[in-house]
Amino acid sequence: MCSVMEVYHLVTGRWEQKPTTGNPPLGVRSYAASAIGNEIFYFGGYCGHDGCCHNSLYSFNVDTFNWKELSPTTSHHGPMMKGYCDMIAIKVNGEDYLVVIGGLAPSSNNAPEQPGAQYSGYGRNNEVHFYKLSSGDWISPTVTGDRPPPIYYFTLTSINNSSAILFGGNTANGLSNNVYILNFTDTSVNCLKLSNPGGSVQWPKGRHSHSSVLINTSSGPHLLVVGGSGTSDLWIFDIKNKSWKELFDIPKNVTIRCYHSLSLWSVTPTTNWIIVFGGETSYRDTAVIELSEYM
Repeated sequence: MCSVMEVYHLVTGRWEQKPTTGNPPLGVRSYAASAIGNEIFYFGGYCGHDGCCHNSLYSFNVDTFNWKELSPTTSHHGPMMKGYCDMIAIKVNGEDYLVVIGGLAPSSNNAPEQPGAQYSGYGRNNEVHFYKLSSGDWISPTVTGDRPPPIYYFTLTSINNSSAILFGGNTANGLSNNVYILNFTDTSVNCLKLSNPGGSVQWPKGRHSHSSVLINTSSGPHLLVVGGSGTSDLWIFDIKNKSWKELFDIPKNVTIRCYHSLSLWSVTPTTNWIIVFGGETSYRDTAVIELSEYM
């Protein structure tokens, strides 16, 4: 199913199907993906039959359209075989790493349990793994601070080379609207939890299956959150001031979506377009809007 790639041309608004070469991954849905330069990395995901999922890691070169297996599916090491996790790229001391967090597995014992991680019903977990690209090794970092609970269907978004923000997701206590700021070294991650203080403070409701993207503005980095299961809204989080703001009058074909993809196109330092595609929705188009019109 990954022997072809769909390419969207932003200037023309047209889709093109292109063939790929190499060995594509078997996890074709609910995988996690992250990019470094001209490489997109894919971790885990479900095959689509008998609840089978993977913990393999693949790379895809966007220049050559070639797939490469970096770490095969195995029950002996690394993260669980799972989907609905998320992955980001970090760079620490000149080394590139991939970070895989959380997720859901059809079995709670399909790989060795990670020391310090928690595992709850239905294979939900809060594992944190690093993959060091130069050596091909999976690393279990030291986790300090407010570690998220076993969680899936959340978003994990890079802030810079060594920090990220985790928002939302499904936990044993229901849908989360907590924010976690994560700071990484090459052997550790520190987690800071931010919760709704109540009162008149604007704060989005709990959600899962939403999408998030980072926007850099003159006032600092912001997290943009679009849609999600049971929601039809758009929120922006000021990471510096730790405050939320809801944006209104957004087109419905942008906000009424879940399980969708969200990308950012920075046309100029002050002009940002967001591209929303797919998901569970009655809208079948690729939605593209200029965000500054609504801020």
